[in-house]
Amino acid sequence: MDNFRKKTGLSYFVVWVVLMFYMLVGVSYGFEFSMQKLQEQVCAVTEKVTPATVALVAKRGETGSGVIVRSEGLVLTAAHVVQGNDTMLVILPDGRQVQGRVLGANFTRDVAMVQITEGGDYAHVELGDSDALKVGDFVVALGHSKGFDPERRAPVRLGRMCSGGKQRFLITECTLIGGDSGGPLFNLDGELVGIHSSIGPHLKINNHAPISIIQKDWEKLVAGQQFGQLGLHPMADPETPVMGFSMMDVYGVEGVVVEDVVVGSPADKAGIRPGDVIRKLDNHRLLSTRDMLRELGRFRPNETVLLEVQRRGVSYHAKLTFARRGDILSNSKK
Repeated sequence: MDNFRKKTGLSYFVVWVVLMFYMLVGVSYGFEFSMQKLQEQVCAVTEKVTPATVALVAKRGETGSGVIVRSEGLVLTAAHVVQGNDTMLVILPDGRQVQGRVLGANFTRDVAMVQITEGGDYAHVELGDSDALKVGDFVVALGHSKGFDPERRAPVRLGRMCSGGKQRFLITECTLIGGDSGGPLFNLDGELVGIHSSIGPHLKINNHAPISIIQKDWEKLVAGQQFGQLGLHPMADPETPVMGFSMMDVYGVEGVVVEDVVVGSPADKAGIRPGDVIRKLDNHRLLSTRDMLRELGRFRPNETVLLEVQRRGVSYHAKLTFARRGDILSNSKK
């Protein structure tokens, strides 16, 4: 009997060891397979977008990067790269140099457009959906670090999202340095999701203007309009969309509590009153004022959204049209 138990116990032990072996081998193989797949994706993205990633040089020699987004030579870059310039020298990946005319710029968002003046059918990238990005998603950053170098291609950096996509600026861990400003940020499908803005205090924490927000200003930028201020806090920007009420968080309340309403403001016209709780904005759930501020970054003055409001336990919907912060402030001073 004892021998039987010993043999049975030994058999179970051997089976356990074999199972653990195959599990470890499987995990190792799966990890190796995942890394190989990721590498293949990054290589595919690089081959796809490098021909459209350009270097920009200002009259005084300052350098930056950009990316061609239209076959006729329309370039997206950072506003601080083109600031103070009417023209920029555009260096294509093959070393060819062409002239570019600076179009519009949103300095608060730190994004600008440059139009290549020499006609041609230029390699260009597709625009993606930055709103769909999530914390932890892998992204690929390109840029001509320290300026164009004919002996190398635009360096490629792989990193992850440190913020969600629905932000005023995307934050990633992609390592960027001088010369990368204005360069492109891509998802793993090779679609443009951001433009490199400020290089952070740490090399691996950097800001990027989201393409979904850039698209809201697209027509103004193409038309050559320049607006906003570099380094301006987003909530102090006169172009910021406002609803016209002060808000607060209340412990135990899911939503944004309205503290006060500005007379004649969009909120006032929409019937919002002090004590109301804003539960959803544009069908996006709000749990705190932080959620509200994040969502506001997706909109522009004169756009209309649907709010879900709760008043004394009863929910209802209200349509609100954003006003321009500068207009609200000027009216309040009259």
